[in-house]
Formats: sequence, C-alpha cells, structure tokens
Amino acid sequence: MENVEQDLRERLAKVGRDFFKAGLTYGTAGNISARIPGANNCLIKPSGFSFEELKPEHFIIVEIHTRKVVSGEHKPSVETPFHTTMYKMREDVGGVVHIHPHYATLFATAEVELVPMGIVAFQTPALLKGVGIAKFAMPGTEELAKNIAEGIAGKDAVLMPHHGITTVGKTIESAAKLAEAVENLAEFQYELMQIGKPKPLPIDPKVLSLLTSRV
Repeated sequence: MENVEQDLRERLAKVGRDFFKAGLTYGTAGNISARIPGANNCLIKPSGFSFEELKPEHFIIVEIHTRKVVSGEHKPSVETPFHTTMYKMREDVGGVVHIHPHYATLFATAEVELVPMGIVAFQTPALLKGVGIAKFAMPGTEELAKNIAEGIAGKDAVLMPHHGITTVGKTIESAAKLAEAVENLAEFQYELMQIGKPKPLPIDPKVLSLLTSRV
C-alpha cells in the first residue's frame, strides 16, 4: 500500500509540474487529486502551493466521505469539497483536475458551450461526451461542489463560470490529458468563431457510444 501511495504522490507531482511548464496554470491557482486504491481516501494538493514547487511529500491525504485530514503537514486545497464529491459520485473516477487555462476560462466566463469537433475531439474520445457548464458559485463552497456535480453529469469535463475548468478520469493522467484537450478545443473554437460557426462532429451515435465507452 505504501508503494501505491508513493507512486501516486510522484505521479501527481509530475502532472502538476507539466501543467506549469505548459502554461496551463499560474501562481498557486488550481488543484489536483487522486483516489488511493483500496481506501476511502484521496491525495490532494495542499493550499498555497504552486504546481511548479509541488513535491510528492506535499500532498495531503483526505478521507473522501468526511473530508477529514488523515495525514499531511499543510492545509488541503480549499476546493477539497468538489474533489471529494467527484469521488463519492463516481466510482470510476481516479483523478480530478482543476485548472484555469486561458481559452477555456474565456468560454467558461462567457458561459459559451464548447463543441466537440475536429481532430482534437478524435484524439481525446472523452471530449466526445461534451463539456458541461456549471452554475456559478463562490470557490471553496458546498454550492460549488453541488453545481460542478450537476454540470459534469454524463460527461468528464465541465466549465466553471468566472473560474476555470474541472476534468475527471480513471487516472490522474487521463484527467490531465482531458484538461489539456479542453483548452486545445477552446483555442480551436475561439479561432474558428472568427470565420464561421462551430459545428459538432457528424458522427453516428453507435460509433460515439463505442468511442466514449473506452475512456
């Protein structure tokens, strides 16, 4: 169990550093977490740390149902409520990402739907489920956790008005890949809207179901 936890810590730290290098986060904004297999706990980013400076030992262990800190020297992220809500709501979720990428945050703030299209969607089948739009709520609140749960229903990604995006996946890496894809799609759609109207992929529902069942 210790080896599994340490591996998760190292993977989380790497995901955080990669986000920072890619310019998908800044300052101490954003948070990431991962479910610990075989336990009702998750590892989550501590409050006040930038992704750039994250080390494996920094992550806090939080009990998913009570949100009590099991171990860790720092305070868990203020967004712990919606991370634990994702794990309680969906047993298939092993990782949660929340970041504030530029283009996706523009669409989130304008509450404009992202349309799965182009090679971006085909390369990341989870995008074909669509990207939800949550109702606005203040950061760190129970209301935000509730709104995200409603907005992401049936999907793996959601826009958060005046805030950013949240994605989930079977692993922290798949949630991270989806978050990057959402930003790529948002940039693509932003540029496309300068010359035309976004149109969803003309894809057969059976093929869509097959593709999305694999993620």
